[in-house]
Amino acid sequence: MGDSTHASDTNGDGPASKKVKLSKSTIAMIERKRQNAILLRESRLQCRPTATSVQPTTVSNSLSREQPKNNMRIPHKKEDSDLSDLLTTVNCRECHICCNASYLHEKFGENVCDECRDKDKDQFKLISKTDAKNEFVLKDCDFDSREPPLRFVTAPNPHNRKGGFMKLYLQGQVYERACEVHGGDEGIDNAILQRSKNREAFALRKMNKKLADLRNSSKPRQIKEAHVHEFGDEMYHEDDDEYSHSCKSCGYTEHLVRA
Repeated sequence: MGDSTHASDTNGDGPASKKVKLSKSTIAMIERKRQNAILLRESRLQCRPTATSVQPTTVSNSLSREQPKNNMRIPHKKEDSDLSDLLTTVNCRECHICCNASYLHEKFGENVCDECRDKDKDQFKLISKTDAKNEFVLKDCDFDSREPPLRFVTAPNPHNRKGGFMKLYLQGQVYERACEVHGGDEGIDNAILQRSKNREAFALRKMNKKLADLRNSSKPRQIKEAHVHEFGDEMYHEDDDEYSHSCKSCGYTEHLVRA
């Protein structure tokens, strides 16, 4: 009975015989982590004390244990985290294969393998921050301040080699953020329409100001002549014992003193 049961399990009919299809990137990641675990195990073996270093002289010395020195570097346990990463597999949403080590999963948190990304590059293409702001009417705070902040990768700027790096975002995630900010596709269209109206109004105001400046500069300048007073008859003031006369056009009064 035991032999027949064992034979039935080894024939591949049971659920344990199903093989999981792994991508090349996942296999490379598993091999890399296995090599790291081997190196970590060898470093731990080198740090262990040898049998000759232990000197059991008395009972108290054999029961007591030496405390590790402050300058001794104890390696961290990475095997637990590595095993948890390997056990928590993430499947691609397109082909349902493991995509833990895919580019989109590591950089943007998207469950898409590299093969599906290469098949449909238009769906998973990257967009610069400047183009994203112009296309979806977004501000800097919509990328960084809103929770959760959008993830990005950096790349050299092809338009300015000497300048800094530009930020590249996943266009699908930028579109979702734009829908959250503007309230859907209709809100995005209304924001684009309102922006175009504001730009037209600004351009019209700028053109009117230039025309007004041009009209003012083309007018001939009027040269004002110096005013000459035209005084009337003299008047005598008995209280002050003086004479005065006033200009007929501007009303200026000039006081005269007679000897």
